[in-house]
Amino acid sequence: MLNAELSKNRRLGVEFEMAIPQIGGGVSDDVRKVIAQVLTANGVPAVARGYSHRPVPHGADVCVEYDSSVRGESRFRGISWVSVEVKTRILTGMDDWEQVVVPMLNVLKYLGARVNSSCGHHIHVELSEAKDRPAVIRSLYNTIHRNENVIYGLVQPSRLTNHFCQKLPDMPGRLAGCKTMGCFKSELQRLPRSMGVNWTHLWGVAPRVEYRYASSTLNVEKARHWARLMLRMTDHSVARSCKSTKVQLPNERASLDKMLTTLGLKVNSRVYSKVAPELRDSGRFLLKRWKELNQ
Repeated sequence: MLNAELSKNRRLGVEFEMAIPQIGGGVSDDVRKVIAQVLTANGVPAVARGYSHRPVPHGADVCVEYDSSVRGESRFRGISWVSVEVKTRILTGMDDWEQVVVPMLNVLKYLGARVNSSCGHHIHVELSEAKDRPAVIRSLYNTIHRNENVIYGLVQPSRLTNHFCQKLPDMPGRLAGCKTMGCFKSELQRLPRSMGVNWTHLWGVAPRVEYRYASSTLNVEKARHWARLMLRMTDHSVARSCKSTKVQLPNERASLDKMLTTLGLKVNSRVYSKVAPELRDSGRFLLKRWKELNQ
């Protein structure tokens, strides 16, 4: 039997989108610069820049950027909103996540940041095993495809119709015969990056996948458990050869229990006989979250 542990070394990077009310003079770039200055002053080295796919500069933990997809609220008239995307450097595991993301979210919340249905929370997770074992790509696709309805049941209902996190196509059968990176690339590169999982980064020097299902949050606990779930989804798919299924699990309580058991967030003597305390904690949080959104 396998033991389910939270990966300590799998690298990840996270992005949080938000809007901040602009009070006083200056332009949007000035607001983002001030945010970066405040983060730096509170132990999270930050730089402000325009939207970019470039790595976070050396010496910085996060970049404060512009994102055109973010919209502000309209509850009151006369308020201008600044669109903000904060993205981290490559983090060396959840311990590093705790050191960077926790103080970052606390500062942003204190500054008055808001999230709404236009704001996403994206997690890039390393999949370096794909270089030597391309079959892990198929295993991960099969795991996500089987549980995708349940995954959507754990996020805001607006995400299901959001253009930036579309459902995966029903194509496990087309991946069944793939054995090389070239084959997987020819099948998956046709998918847009705006799916619930963005596969386009798999073909670079540092293979990774980007999970886009979740709406943004300033809640540390919610962000922590979501990051653990995405890491566990990846770790499980690498450790085990996950097969395709003809029928996706429906978004039901029994399906959630199956997913938590299969991934190792819930003890089951036939699957994972021992589950690390932090994963059990995340399993309980996800159950509570599912009940809030579906009952």
